[in-house]
Amino acid sequence: MYAAETWTLALSDRKRIEAFEMWIWRRMERISWTDKVFNEEVLQRVKGERQMLNAIQIRKRRWIGHLLRHEGLLTDLWEEG
Repeated sequence: MYAAETWTLALSDRKRIEAFEMWIWRRMERISWTDKVFNEEVLQRVKGERQMLNAIQIRKRRWIGHLLRHEGLLTDLWEEG
């Protein structure tokens, strides 16, 4: 998630991130890809929820807040729009 603050996420990117996160959960629980286990069941087993997209959104909000506190082109563009 290096430099996730600057990523532009399309719908396909979001799906890939969610799929990668579920792959990680499945690997941690040693669930084979051939086993018929739904994503919701995997999340129940680990007592967790999907977190990567939320973490990226939080980082983006912090980054834009940081940029808006300083004088510069982005502040000028933000105030005009």
